[in-house]
Amino acid sequence: MIEKEFNELCSFRQNNPPIKGETISTNSELVKPVFANLSAFRNKLEDRFRNYKGVDLKFEYSKGASNFPNILHVSILPPEQKVSNGIYVVICFDKLGRGAVAGCAESKTHPKGLDVIIRKKSNKDELLIDVDGGKENTKYNNTFANPKEFHYELVDDSDLINHLEISLNLVLYKLGYVSSSDLSVNELVLTNTLFTQFDPKNIQDAKERITREITDRKGQGKFRLNLLHAYNFQCAISGSTVQQILEAAHIIPYNGKDTNHVQNGILLRADLHTLFDLQLITIDSETYTIGIDDSLKNSEYKIYNGRKLNLPKTTEFQPSKEAIILRNKSKIN
Repeated sequence: MIEKEFNELCSFRQNNPPIKGETISTNSELVKPVFANLSAFRNKLEDRFRNYKGVDLKFEYSKGASNFPNILHVSILPPEQKVSNGIYVVICFDKLGRGAVAGCAESKTHPKGLDVIIRKKSNKDELLIDVDGGKENTKYNNTFANPKEFHYELVDDSDLINHLEISLNLVLYKLGYVSSSDLSVNELVLTNTLFTQFDPKNIQDAKERITREITDRKGQGKFRLNLLHAYNFQCAISGSTVQQILEAAHIIPYNGKDTNHVQNGILLRADLHTLFDLQLITIDSETYTIGIDDSLKNSEYKIYNGRKLNLPKTTEFQPSKEAIILRNKSKIN
């Protein structure tokens, strides 16, 4: 749907990167096709998300003032939200044309308390996708709560559209336009990470809640015990043997005792369990090879990409290939 405009916007920046001290006028003939692509990109998103879940959204693209903007972006704005003062969903294009980063974001000049990801700590950091402009109020790298990179040349926009939907769900939930019942399991996990504010008055309640969650999360009981024995008390990905952080991960989400079958489980270290739930870590159903999402390719988790699961020696205890296929196809849990 939007691959053409995405790639042409990247191509423009590849051929015309921002140069310090040199500006391009917004009236220049050079940028007229860029504005046309931005407008088309915006219009296609509006056609797709205009009245999303009953909420009328606004769609804007970067126009600059007298000078053409260094960072091209297209924003999806809920009611009463502005790029300069609000929470919204945005696609920002890399200043060198290598792709774009998309997700929930907050105003650079008027932050709203999102738990943003620090993508760039200093000017010395080199990012694959860099969306920091020349001015302080146009440095967008660190304004995203759930940034995901999409690289040139974009062949299929389905992953981008899916990420925009997830991001919209989270923003609309934060702003009170949808309830938790409108969110998927993955999105509920994300809301707890992105939007939960610390309240020092509730420390004791939080301590009790966390203790309950850890107990539930570990899957105390027969399911976890079976997986511990099946995997020889080792994480299937990292090989960690620290039992306190080994958890029973479901391939197909828990739906009664029948899903607590050893073939529907994998023993994972707590952090890897979370990434698996968020589908940032995947498993090939034929080879049991581990794949990691592009957003993790420059993280400490890159060492697991292409690695094979440490499988139980007993075939009957190994993960169900059919369950993995179903999980990968339907993107569940």
